[in-house]
Amino acid sequence: MEAWDNSWKTEEGRAHWLNPDPFIVSKIPKFKKEGVQKVLDLGSGVGRHTILFAKEGFDVYGMDPSPTGFKYTLNWFEREKIPPKLILGEMTQLPFDNDSFDLIVAWNVIYHGTSEIIHITINEIIRCLRNNGYFLYTLISTKHNKFGKGREIEKNTFIIEKEMEKSHPHHYFNKKEITKFFNRFTHLTCTDEEQFYPGLFHWHLLSQLTSKQ
Repeated sequence: MEAWDNSWKTEEGRAHWLNPDPFIVSKIPKFKKEGVQKVLDLGSGVGRHTILFAKEGFDVYGMDPSPTGFKYTLNWFEREKIPPKLILGEMTQLPFDNDSFDLIVAWNVIYHGTSEIIHITINEIIRCLRNNGYFLYTLISTKHNKFGKGREIEKNTFIIEKEMEKSHPHHYFNKKEITKFFNRFTHLTCTDEEQFYPGLFHWHLLSQLTSKQ
């Protein structure tokens, strides 16, 4: 994730990633009503959603592989005078016990990789989620304006050489693949929406773990 690490070193590079996504904000009342307490913000970036959940009173952990993002988030927690629970690490190896979390958030995260990497990550998420726990996440869509561009390294997975964040694998999802990859979840919300700019389509999903097997 060198591209993200470099981007987050500048104010301009962090600009899009400082305000919580409205979709996530809209789900906070539901999580409170459902008794959600312990949360993992997987791929926490510069901390926008980790801080959001902490300020809303949840027991939240932030995890990201970017040293720059980690440092920025740590400083943000210090400014807010909230004790941080932050971990520097990869999404394929979650350093938590089984059934640790009521909710895992992975916003613009788990589609960064091959199918194998994504399956490993999903299995780790399932392992760390409690039964009937919630998963709040995005997947890059086959409607995205970058789909089909660059070098296809496997079906629906592309690398666009020398294009910053797109220079590592991105796996693009359609509705059928969502059902296939996330067959242990019940999807409560699943909408294909544009993010930031026209043409940048991502699936916005809230799912509930209904099978650990």
